[in-house]
Amino acid sequence: MKKLLLSSLLVGASLLQVHAQGENIHEIEKKKKTPIKEVVNGFPKDYAEHAISTSFNTWLEGGDESLYFQMKTSEFLPTSIVPRRIPTMELEENIRPEIGAIEAETIFSGKKSLDEFLADPEFRAQGYLVIHKGKVVYESYPGMRPSDSHAWMSCAKPTAGLLVELLINEGKIDDSLPISHYVKEFKGTAWEHVTIHQILHMDSGLDIDETAETRANPEAFAHRYYLSEFNQPYKGKKEKFIDVMASAQPGEGSGKKFVYTSAHTEALVFLVEAVTGERWSQVFDKKVWSKMGVEGPLQVQTTVDGVALAHGVIGSRMRDMARFGMLYTPSWDKIAEEQVVTQETLDRIHNDMRSHEFLMAGEDGPVFADWLEAGHPTFAGNSRQWDVVWPDGDMWKGGMQTQGLYVSPSKDLVIVYMSTAVQDHSLHRFVRKVADSGLFE
Repeated sequence: MKKLLLSSLLVGASLLQVHAQGENIHEIEKKKKTPIKEVVNGFPKDYAEHAISTSFNTWLEGGDESLYFQMKTSEFLPTSIVPRRIPTMELEENIRPEIGAIEAETIFSGKKSLDEFLADPEFRAQGYLVIHKGKVVYESYPGMRPSDSHAWMSCAKPTAGLLVELLINEGKIDDSLPISHYVKEFKGTAWEHVTIHQILHMDSGLDIDETAETRANPEAFAHRYYLSEFNQPYKGKKEKFIDVMASAQPGEGSGKKFVYTSAHTEALVFLVEAVTGERWSQVFDKKVWSKMGVEGPLQVQTTVDGVALAHGVIGSRMRDMARFGMLYTPSWDKIAEEQVVTQETLDRIHNDMRSHEFLMAGEDGPVFADWLEAGHPTFAGNSRQWDVVWPDGDMWKGGMQTQGLYVSPSKDLVIVYMSTAVQDHSLHRFVRKVADSGLFE
């Protein structure tokens, strides 16, 4: 089997950040991390105080600070609570132990079964859930409780994409138009002629690349962007988030390569608010969350002036994240009062993909190369805030520190997983193994 070590590190950019700060992977691995099981039922006060006192870069490095940030995000940022509006629609269970025996070749530790991988605390896995035809068939919580809220990280990006899709369906957005047609703050800026369609596909062509190197570089847009987002000063001054967004500069131009950045997703947040005249979290409540029979609230973290950080800083119970994924499957009626994701929306995602070559040419393109190995269908490309779409119509969105949301409309299958791993992203390697196992035909 072809091993592509660096190519398999989703947000392996975190390693580049480490090098930029004068450390190497071995030094980072030696740093003490509290075993997740020791704090699964609660964190000591000094642990919490230390985590909150550190900078945003530390929250993203995978150590104890990251674990606290993932589990207690509302203590770091203002939070809009989207409550459960209708009675919980309980998920039936049909547990299939054979799923845990499915094996994948890990990055550093050879072949392991899913059960073995999740049981090893070194991998920092916190939860794994598989739902088939509306029933829970596999569920494991090695590092959290089922009732805990956990940050989705970039697995949240399809929430922003979905609201845009719904407004397109309603005739309120034309994605062929430039975003400045709707968002007045982008007039006269580098965003002015960038179309909504380009933004949906991570193809603005602006100089807004987001990697761990740019997040750590004080002169880079991504560094300034995150400081503003987390209300931390840039060169001694706290900046308004929309002002930072509007300051983006021209880059290579669109159509050349996938340029992964959360700024694209946040541009969609401003778009939804401009079109509806409402806060993003309120629109998501009305159009999506209130239709779902969830177990708990959705936490939407915001900037200090209330801009929803829908690119990744939202959180919920793991089962409720899976319920969101189920909106894209034939079993939507098992968790929602009405169909939110219509065939029209699915058709756009499946038929409007950017090419495989476009994706692989991008900053994060090589991280998807694990799915090129023999026996796995080559993915077709990226589409409308989903990182990867395969020829069979399956879709995947990954998140920093190895989160995952996998949806197969044809198999009526949803897989979600949560973790705080930045050195070893092997958890991603199981998702297609599970989906292609033959258990869900």
